[in-house]
Amino acid sequence: MTGTLTQAPNRSTSHRATTNGTSFSDHLTHIPRAPRGTTPNILRAATAAAGVFALIAAVALSGAASGARAQISTVRATDAPSVRATDDFLFRLQDMDAQLVNALLVNGDTGMRVPRGASEALFDTDRKAADGDLEAATAALSGDQSALEQLHTVADGFGQYQEQSVRTLADDERDGGTAAGGAPPSVFADYLIGHALLFGDNDDSGLMKSATDLEAASKNAISASASSANDSLSTVLAEFVIFGALLVGGLLALQAILFRRFHRMLNPALAAATAVALILMIAGIAGTAGAAEDFHTAKSDAFDSVLALSEANATSAGINSDESRWLLAQNYPEQLSEYENSFLRGENKIADVPNGSSVTDYAGSLDGQKLITDVNDVDQTSLTPNSSFGKELANITFPGEADQALAAFRAYCDYIKDDAKLRAMPSDPAGGLKAAINFDTNADAPGSSDQAFTAYSKALGDVIATNEAHFESSMPAAENGIGTWTWLPYLFSLLLIGLTVLGMRPRLTEYR
Repeated sequence: MTGTLTQAPNRSTSHRATTNGTSFSDHLTHIPRAPRGTTPNILRAATAAAGVFALIAAVALSGAASGARAQISTVRATDAPSVRATDDFLFRLQDMDAQLVNALLVNGDTGMRVPRGASEALFDTDRKAADGDLEAATAALSGDQSALEQLHTVADGFGQYQEQSVRTLADDERDGGTAAGGAPPSVFADYLIGHALLFGDNDDSGLMKSATDLEAASKNAISASASSANDSLSTVLAEFVIFGALLVGGLLALQAILFRRFHRMLNPALAAATAVALILMIAGIAGTAGAAEDFHTAKSDAFDSVLALSEANATSAGINSDESRWLLAQNYPEQLSEYENSFLRGENKIADVPNGSSVTDYAGSLDGQKLITDVNDVDQTSLTPNSSFGKELANITFPGEADQALAAFRAYCDYIKDDAKLRAMPSDPAGGLKAAINFDTNADAPGSSDQAFTAYSKALGDVIATNEAHFESSMPAAENGIGTWTWLPYLFSLLLIGLTVLGMRPRLTEYR
């Protein structure tokens, strides 16, 4: 036998491991797994949790800031324009009627200081401005169906009033005669129809009531929007405190874990991430607080004064109309008393004073109030917050505003003093009434009632303009201030996540 192998040896198809009761697949199935509580897993979970929470914080903070910005934008772009439009409409409506009455007082008398044509031209100017106010209100209230329905009612009433006014002027031009003074009964009857369209039969309805209700709705809307904006800003502020504190606390806890596991005092990248979280919290709180302060300046300090003074402006046009109506009604005792009482109610809306129970008593009491009011103690005035000047004098905020407000108040006092002179003038048709009409309607005559009213209107406009200017500067500042935080939290979040990963990565590579 040679040493050559002629047949392949028999091989067992079983491994030795088979005899021990195990197989290769068993080794794959039972590979030992690292415990979940190991340091690498803890670090990965903590890093992921910090990143997820940073993103949640960014979404929540940006969303809250967007909501606050939307509320501020509603106040600025919708509510404020609607209030301005309705306030100016009320002023124009009252002044239109004053110009109508002035034209009726002049009749066809060419010797009057203010000719009939001048009053008719002012009437038309007011009419066009009132139309513009309705258009502005329609644009501002386009999303409020209830307010638009109110506005439609006002527009219908305004159209009826214009038609009646044109009819009254045409009748007066035909039947009024050539002498200034009381209108003929037919013309006065025509005027009363228009007056009823304005004020209703009981002085508490008609076009003025509809317009006043619309104004009140606009004021309620801006108050509600301002309240919602303040609540939203408070929510943003609270969220910056809460999310900022949780982020800073979580990152400090992660730093503590690293210290315990690796005995290293400081992880620079993680410390930078903690600083980012702290900056986010502090900057967010400061930015939101600044926006809230700007919004308070715009709404409470500035626009609340605009509301009060615009109300005074419209009411002042009303009492100026009542003054002319009183002259027109010299031969009609019932209407004479009605217009005098309406004048008194308007006076008290503008500036309510003690013992102002009649036109004469009111003038005397107001004159005393004028003497005791000083720029250094305007908040000590006895005018209550129920009246327009009472609200304004209690809300003096800006440099120079106190001087302007007192100048307007004193100009108002001068006008009321001239009204008292007017009522004491003779009203006989032979000459006294003509002199009274000139005193009432001629703004160019020194010492006339109309000149005093013009000076008062200008002074009132000056203090309104001051507050409007602060509203127009502070409102964008508030909107832009909170608007920054509609996107900036995302930037902080990404930076925080990047720094956290950068800080944890070297520690995790030690376990590879």
